[in-house]
Amino acid sequence: MITGPANCGKTFILLPLTLIYSSFCNPASTSFAWVGAQTAEIIFLNDFRWSPQIMPWHDLLLLLEGQLIHLPAPKSHFAQDLILSGTTPVFATGKHPLVLIKGGQVDEVETEMMAVRWKQFSFKSQVPENEQREIPPRGACFAKFIINTAEAE
Repeated sequence: MITGPANCGKTFILLPLTLIYSSFCNPASTSFAWVGAQTAEIIFLNDFRWSPQIMPWHDLLLLLEGQLIHLPAPKSHFAQDLILSGTTPVFATGKHPLVLIKGGQVDEVETEMMAVRWKQFSFKSQVPENEQREIPPRGACFAKFIINTAEAE
């Protein structure tokens, strides 16, 4: 998960993944929000804000832990509920790490359980508006960036 303020490059870094892999992006906040995720190679939650309408907290914890989860699917199109495999990589961006609020207070235990399931990166520097450029995502450039970064380590 990459967190940080607006215009710091969070989406820019991850968007090329959607060109390389069959992707499920940003579930709707409806009863059947995750239809399509069961066949995706990756899940990309861009500018993600958790809510119970999207997925129960405990199901998200299980998915990120690598467990199978069952989510509702419209019975007019599917014979059974969706089964999401915990082997599908999940990438996310957001302003802050995910936090569970219960009764108006942060649930420290649940929030810690969520935090340990993500490899978290924090971007801090915003790109000033006059320096921003429209650069389309390119899968090949992203692949080279990852390979070169891995070789440098």
